[in-house]
Amino acid sequence: MSKLQYETSRHERLSYYTFFTGQNIIYMFVTIFLSMYYTSVLGLSAGAVGLIFLVARVWDAINDPMLSILIERSRFKGGKFKPWINAITWAVPLATVLIFAFGDQIAQLPMGVRIAYAGITYILWGMLYTISDAPAYAMGTVMTINKSERNTIYSYVRFGGFAGMIIAMVGAPMLVDKLGGRWMMSAIIMSVIAMVLMMTIRGVKERHVVDQAVPSLRQILVAVSGNKYLLLFLVSYVFIGGANFAFTLMPFIARDVFNDSALTSLLLFSIIGPAMLASPLVPISIKYVGKIATFAGATIILCVLSLITWLVGYQSLEIFIALNMLKAVALGVTLIMPNILIADCIEYNYKTCGQRLEAIAFATQTFSNKATTAVGGAVAMGYLALVGFVQSTGGVVIQQPQQVIDGMWDVLNLGHAIGAAIGLVIFLLGYKITDSLLANLNQSSISSEVRSSGTKNTLNSTSVIAK
Repeated sequence: MSKLQYETSRHERLSYYTFFTGQNIIYMFVTIFLSMYYTSVLGLSAGAVGLIFLVARVWDAINDPMLSILIERSRFKGGKFKPWINAITWAVPLATVLIFAFGDQIAQLPMGVRIAYAGITYILWGMLYTISDAPAYAMGTVMTINKSERNTIYSYVRFGGFAGMIIAMVGAPMLVDKLGGRWMMSAIIMSVIAMVLMMTIRGVKERHVVDQAVPSLRQILVAVSGNKYLLLFLVSYVFIGGANFAFTLMPFIARDVFNDSALTSLLLFSIIGPAMLASPLVPISIKYVGKIATFAGATIILCVLSLITWLVGYQSLEIFIALNMLKAVALGVTLIMPNILIADCIEYNYKTCGQRLEAIAFATQTFSNKATTAVGGAVAMGYLALVGFVQSTGGVVIQQPQQVIDGMWDVLNLGHAIGAAIGLVIFLLGYKITDSLLANLNQSSISSEVRSSGTKNTLNSTSVIAK
């Protein structure tokens, strides 16, 4: 598409992408290191950590729709989404610091107090993250009405997100090590960097907010529950994304399987660094094979490579890294496509029901993202607890039994293959939105308007003749 057709400027798009760089620094810092922090600093058991993740997601199932309804029904002078994003750019970094604050002191408190503090701060962080995530993603639908431009924007949003992931994955372990395991100071530094990057979204403009009446709670619930393709996709994605246990387990894999915590950054980079290649590849793939085939093909590759990695085993670090890097490109595609597919679901809902409800739709994505993280974390930590994982306090390293090491490898690879395969089947059987379907709906809408206009003109003419 010619650049002259872009409604957005290059600076505006870059500002939008940079927000997600900052946001993903925080998201990945929490996602990757929370289980390690809970088990090795606070001394929580693997089972307790898994329970915290599940309780948080049960709360999210109640809380996220409430917050998204609040966002959807709000009307501010500054726009529909931007006021929420501007207000939250400082709150999420602060909540991140609270999660990792005063670890050594909290570790001396009774176990019940430790679990309560961990649960409350994590749930608070999740609530604030929803307020930052859903409106931010929804912004992409009101920046431009050009579908090709929107696909490009959402593809490169993930590029910005991948940059944030890499900063967290590579920089955070080095920072924690450099600071001698001072998690709170590490969280402060990472959060300040993230906040500065997130503030760039102030330069993004809302251009195409649909002027519609403030929807009632009943209208919102009916619209969302009636959007079967959105619901089916999100269910499939919980399996596909939730089976990606790498972000939770990789610090443990480095420390316990390969006996070197210093490998954490390298292993994490191997699973997300090459994923940046997916950003320019996704629009090309969509152009030639379509969105459904692009997402399904990447998921199939994930399943196959995960199975191969499991069969090869962990005797060779080099082979493991090489397979991770191949898998990372396919993983990148599955991380990019949800934004594009959900945007189509919003468009489908608008054509069929007359309601856009961007914040609601993207809040369901936020919930599914957090659900995949929690499912992955809960399943992984729950399984490790089942096979005998041994927790510690104060950062003391404990040699894990062989069955735990084998269990880590099984969950990381075989678990990923099985979960992604289940999600793929659900997706292929249920999701049917294509560009041609949306085009037909759009044409039907135009035809209906023309017929309606023609009918009104005929009635007016008849009225004039009668007079």
